[in-house]
Amino acid sequence: MEFDKNKIKLKIAISKIKEENDIVMGNKIKNIIKTVFTATIGIALSTGMVFAGSKVIENIWKKPEKIEDITYEITEESQNENITEEKSKEIAINKLKEIGFNSNIVSTNHYKEIDSNKIMYRFKTEDNYEISINRQTGEMYDIWNWNNNIQDESIEISENEAIQKANEYYKLFGFKEGEYEISKVYSNNKTGSGVGNGFMIDITYSKKYGEIYNPYESISISIESQNKDFDCFRVENIPFDNNETIITEEQAIQIALEEDKKIETNKVIETKTKKMIVKMNANAYDRIHNKDKYYEAVQTVNFPTESRNYYNVENKVRNAWVVVLTYEDNFGDDIVKRHTEGQYSYFVDTTTGEIIGGAIKDYIYSAR
Repeated sequence: MEFDKNKIKLKIAISKIKEENDIVMGNKIKNIIKTVFTATIGIALSTGMVFAGSKVIENIWKKPEKIEDITYEITEESQNENITEEKSKEIAINKLKEIGFNSNIVSTNHYKEIDSNKIMYRFKTEDNYEISINRQTGEMYDIWNWNNNIQDESIEISENEAIQKANEYYKLFGFKEGEYEISKVYSNNKTGSGVGNGFMIDITYSKKYGEIYNPYESISISIESQNKDFDCFRVENIPFDNNETIITEEQAIQIALEEDKKIETNKVIETKTKKMIVKMNANAYDRIHNKDKYYEAVQTVNFPTESRNYYNVENKVRNAWVVVLTYEDNFGDDIVKRHTEGQYSYFVDTTTGEIIGGAIKDYIYSAR
């Protein structure tokens, strides 16, 4: 019966909005809309679903489960979740042959992520290249060129020349024209400007959805200036949900502000939003539930990796409103706190309105 009462309240509120709208469009109606929205979101989140017209959309965020036994050790469980070393080596050899590289493997190395069972295998070739295979997906992750590990920073290459060279490698590695677009070019140079000529230029290609680039379906190619060769070629390929946008920008801001009330922070003096493609994470959850340890980890030099909190979160990439909250500066002379606690970015799912992650500082700026 409680749900029916809320529906009745919602209908009454909506009828009031219509009456006000017929009279005047002003601040009063905006306040009513905000009230109705807050009530609706509260009902939706408590019932585990979102109502969008005639559609019922289930929530995608699940309470993260803390990982207690974190380890870099390759366990029997992690072995079972990954393809064999032999199969990984076969994939590496075939890829090297496909792109015309020497496929003679002379050494093997591997590592496991501390907070998952994903294992990466690295195979070094006779020609001093190193190829990494993701043993969970069976896909190439990157290739490093160790022939150019001493970079002469006095030699520069132009952005245009670097892009032309990167395009050649893009085709060599079998990617189709138009499948990815250049989304970012960064020049490593002595001025630190990030643009113009540089001794190493990083070119990022990404898949584009509408007007938004997906950083998790991307190719990164670094071109060095000394031999005009690639330094590193890396592929990121996490499937994208491409979920629809139901939540408005204004609603996302209100959701972030309501979430932020759960934690003691300085007064919010500014908000900034942008629709972006993000990967779900437990940062906002950990910050709410373990604030002191959360900030201790980011503010302490050489904080022990094994002492951080790790959680199991689904490997989902979603459309989200990134809402950056800027707080009143009450940090005095504490530069570290100002740098890490002066802003916080919430990831608000554009379909469900759930908080699906977050990041310290201005994520919109740092992800450019």
